Amino acid sequence: MHGSCSPWVMLPPPLLLLLLLTAAGPTTALTEDEKQTMVDLHNQYRAQVSPPASDMLQMRWDDELAAFAKAYAQKCVWGHNKERGRRGENLFAITDEGMDVPLAVGNWHEEHEYYNFSTATCDPNQMCGHYTQVVWSKTERIGCGSHFCETLQGVEEANIHLLVCNYEPPGNVKGRKPYQEGTPCSQCPLGYSCENSLCEPMRNPEKAQDSPPRVTEVPSTRATEAPSSRETGAENPEKAGWDLKNSAHVWGPFLGLLLPSLLLLAGMV
Repeated sequence: MHGSCSPWVMLPPPLLLLLLLTAAGPTTALTEDEKQTMVDLHNQYRAQVSPPASDMLQMRWDDELAAFAKAYAQKCVWGHNKERGRRGENLFAITDEGMDVPLAVGNWHEEHEYYNFSTATCDPNQMCGHYTQVVWSKTERIGCGSHFCETLQGVEEANIHLLVCNYEPPGNVKGRKPYQEGTPCSQCPLGYSCENSLCEPMRNPEKAQDSPPRVTEVPSTRATEAPSSRETGAENPEKAGWDLKNSAHVWGPFLGLLLPSLLLLAGMV
């Protein structure tokens, strides 16, 4: 007599719960690799700015900023966090199978095409606030969080992956350029060394005493201000919206790869 094998297997409650949570929806947390990619891409773009920067600090990951960004991403709101205090912020959203960190940072960086370094302004009717935050020389900490939103407040599309990145110190101070032009690392703060054209904190601060003093920028006492609509290209800088016009340059190169995906960018405020 042969025994029969039932297709149903009783699972221990903890394992069953884990499987149910896994099947509930797409993964929303950034992986360790994605976090590192986020930092590496920011530093890559910061090291390659043109004209070159003399005071560009190396950026590093900050878990507290990441937790703050994640908490806001979970609210599924397409607009900047009005309670972010003195933190910079970039937003990105995409309807696809998952978040694409290189695509997000790449699209923020693409806005350099619309930024005039000489006048510290954006081209008319264009957005460049994402770019200036990415390359703001005094910003050295970044933390990001992503969340899958079945509905995103302020957007009609459904099932969107929202990415929020917060920065400290914040960038985009009205009327100021994102960095000082000059020979890379020639104006690094005391206690920093040069690594790949970026000012990196010394691991042994005592060595800083033997380093020649560098010219540093006098810290501004002005509060971070919201760029005007002319600077950001946003019709309403207080409410980041569905900017299809600005997103057109995003769709172009990736049209064949991303359809029916949709990319969203929120301008810096």
